Amino acid sequence: MASAINAKVTARVMAQHRHLDAQIENLERKMNETADTITDLKNYKQKITNRLNAMSLREERQSKKEQQLRYGNSQQLELF
Repeated sequence: MASAINAKVTARVMAQHRHLDAQIENLERKMNETADTITDLKNYKQKITNRLNAMSLREERQSKKEQQLRYGNSQQLELF
């Protein structure tokens, strides 16, 4: 009788153990997927930031060129 009870308890504990293993694996998988998603979003954000910086530099150069064309080179001071 005692061995039958022990077998049931052992089976139940082993089932709980397997269940916990499955839950841990699921959480680890989700964490990896979440980490990958976060990394992808950060990379996308960096690309957008780089693109905005490049656009800003282009606009700045264009503005300088327009200023030079508008006022000519006569306004520049000759230091040497």
